[in-house]
Amino acid sequence: MAANLRLIETNWNAMLPYLHGEKCAGCECLQGALIELRLELEDLPETAERERLLSAVRHAMNVRSPHACRGCEPCNPGNILADFYRAQQAAEAAAPSECCDT
Repeated sequence: MAANLRLIETNWNAMLPYLHGEKCAGCECLQGALIELRLELEDLPETAERERLLSAVRHAMNVRSPHACRGCEPCNPGNILADFYRAQQAAEAAAPSECCDT
């Protein structure tokens, strides 16, 4: 699933509040979401905006005290990642297919 830069930036901005709290910053849920954003960014063509976001995401992934999921309900970073996946799927479903939509 390919994401566009706008979708990635929207989700990055949604994750920003969780990057500084001890509870979430090192959590595998947030770190997993950041990995997904990083991978999507790495698949995009190089632009100044892509590089800015990629640098910020990589910086956020450098935590001193990573920890396993503590089972928070709700898991806001996990919910943000799920929303990211849903938006990607919706965009793909809406995009014309080369084989069938000619």
